[in-house]
Amino acid sequence: MSKILVLDYSWSCGNTEKIANEVASTLHADKERIETETPYPKDYNVTVEQGEKEVNEKFAPALKPLVHSLK
Repeated sequence: MSKILVLDYSWSCGNTEKIANEVASTLHADKERIETETPYPKDYNVTVEQGEKEVNEKFAPALKPLVHSLK
């Protein structure tokens, strides 16, 4: 197991995930995706509205546990 862990958090698994994969590959690091317990809607506009509301309310969604240990 690597001593470097690259985490990515992306709604669409697009550019953010691609860059995280490149960084992990370059650094020979492990990579893991951060996921919310309750997935965001598939519709982009609905997700943006929900995200704006969550930011304004200072809401932090529950996250699934990581597979990698951070110890």
